[in-house]
Amino acid sequence: MTDNKYQKETRLVRSGMDPWDNEGIPNPPVYHASTILKQSNTEHLGAKSKYDYGRTGTPTSNSLQVALAELYGMDGSVLTSSGLAAITTATLAFVSSGAHLLASDSIYQSGRRYLTETLPKFGVEVEFFRPRITPQELKKLIRPETALIHFESPGSMTFELHDLPALAAVARSAEVPTMLDNTWATALGLDCVEMGIDVVVEALTKYVGGHSDLMMGVIVANEPFLDKVKYEAFQLGQCSGPDDIYLAARGLRSLHLRLNRSMQSSLQIAEWLSEQPEVSTVIHPAREDHPDHMIYQRDFKGGAGLFCFELKNQPQHNIDKLIDSLELFGIGSSWGGFESLIQQGQINEHRSFDYPVGPLIRVAVGAENPDDLIDDLKRAFDAIRE
Repeated sequence: MTDNKYQKETRLVRSGMDPWDNEGIPNPPVYHASTILKQSNTEHLGAKSKYDYGRTGTPTSNSLQVALAELYGMDGSVLTSSGLAAITTATLAFVSSGAHLLASDSIYQSGRRYLTETLPKFGVEVEFFRPRITPQELKKLIRPETALIHFESPGSMTFELHDLPALAAVARSAEVPTMLDNTWATALGLDCVEMGIDVVVEALTKYVGGHSDLMMGVIVANEPFLDKVKYEAFQLGQCSGPDDIYLAARGLRSLHLRLNRSMQSSLQIAEWLSEQPEVSTVIHPAREDHPDHMIYQRDFKGGAGLFCFELKNQPQHNIDKLIDSLELFGIGSSWGGFESLIQQGQINEHRSFDYPVGPLIRVAVGAENPDDLIDDLKRAFDAIRE
């Protein structure tokens, strides 16, 4: 266990490690296991022990779960097979037939699809609210049957920030649990306990993994919610493979270095984009011109390298040409890896409210030199000016 007197950067390097339990080896070993043997039939038939079956936990998974819980300052965590699995598992831990669930309109698209297409089959009513909802507005939406409020801050693609302390206080006064997707900021950038959030989900696929080579999610919570989440994960058979767990644990140790580099490079690129005549708006919470920048300054201790920019009235063939002309930016989903990515977003096809924005382009900044990335963008913009 790591002493909380240390800063988070130190804790993420040290948490979950116990070299003296592993012959002095710093990194926890990788246990490939399904069967875990017992020394007697009495032990086998007795009370559950720390390790009973590979799916429910090994020293490999425990080391990462402990590290992530300590980093968030919460009681425990549960690993899942993906970030989406963290959302679905945590949600199912709280809802049942007849329940009402509130969710921000700008949550992750795949998570939203689960809420709109799967939960209604089980008799759960889902209601979306505007990302910049006020505490007073949220209070009016809460019903006696409201079982969970799902936040994501910043919002997916449109990057709105919630006033989390105020919204969480409303939920707590109504005794409604809150869940936050904190994949963008990670535990380094946002103190979810301080914000009053009950359950945190994060796609470790992104910044924690950091190399675009694993799929994993995590649910972090305090009691009594942790037991509910653990039970649901057990019932659904949620688990992560030992090799992916090892890669995520290794990625965690350098998270602060990679996240800071990505953030700083993204601000440099965002500034250049803001100066281009074809760009209407750059949407990055860490920029002073972001509508919610005051919330960012108040609540966030750091940001990330993922942001969007809006184009002015460009025909689709120009957008295609712009993106296709790039050499260093890969065209693809996900983010948080070492390589920079770009993709066009289609948000109004997946939202309940109208968003008066032009074509949105999402940029995920990797570890390349930002000057090279700007030069790549220059060539692409020149291509559509010809």
